[in-house]
Amino acid sequence: MITGPTASGKTALAIKLAKKIDAEIICADSRIVYRGLDIVSAKPDIIEQDGVPHHLIDIKDPVGEPYSAGDFANDAKAVIEKIKEKNKPVIIAGGTWFYIKCLLDEKQLPEISADKELRDELEKYDNDTLWNMLKKIDPARAEEIHKNNKERVIRAIEMVKTLGDSVSSAERKTNDYDSIWFSNDFIEEKNRDALYKRIDSRVEIMVQNGLYYEWERAVKKYSRNEVLENTIGFREFFELQDGIYEDLNDAIKKIKQRTRNFAKRQITFFRSENKINIIKNEDEIIKFL
Repeated sequence: MITGPTASGKTALAIKLAKKIDAEIICADSRIVYRGLDIVSAKPDIIEQDGVPHHLIDIKDPVGEPYSAGDFANDAKAVIEKIKEKNKPVIIAGGTWFYIKCLLDEKQLPEISADKELRDELEKYDNDTLWNMLKKIDPARAEEIHKNNKERVIRAIEMVKTLGDSVSSAERKTNDYDSIWFSNDFIEEKNRDALYKRIDSRVEIMVQNGLYYEWERAVKKYSRNEVLENTIGFREFFELQDGIYEDLNDAIKKIKQRTRNFAKRQITFFRSENKINIIKNEDEIIKFL
């Protein structure tokens, strides 16, 4: 498992390692799974993939019910079995923490179908109201989710109401994969400023590569929906359209700020996981293995 905060270089690291050990990569990213979200998700193109097989990229249109951690775990398990049949190593690479935990941790969340009627009702509330609602019925779960992650807060409320109990009470033991977890040293506090500079630089490159026009194409093709609105890098253009910002530059500044805040939350999760081995490059991983 290769993880780390956004813009930390984990995709490039995974590809370098895969080429050296003849492995295949499963992408653990909540936006790479969607077609048409290429620039905004920093999706590796065919050249960047450098001949390494990548899985769970472009498998769903960004419409309908969001792709959940349970969906990812089920799809990833099927891919892992196919790769194992080739006697090749599997690299899980990505920064979507709950995808990783659902697949590889000792416990996973129960599989619960979406309740469209309930979701439609919950969508009417603002982020603070929803988070406080979750905190009242499942305080432990609320502490694990940032209040601005509306998609996940709604999902948690949905699960609690379906289970009739807290989410943690329904966690169950999952299959045991022989996994080893790695992250580069951008999760260390001393490298925080360097990571933030990388994030700002990447956002600027994304804008230069046509991020705004990718948003326009996505809205034209899929209409304004929950997935697009909850994607950092698209959400701000919706807000610009709604008159929240004065101009495009203000929206871009907000993308940088929210991406930095997102990276900070990722690091909080990573630093709480004692399974993670901090390394600098793929050669250190190979030496460790």
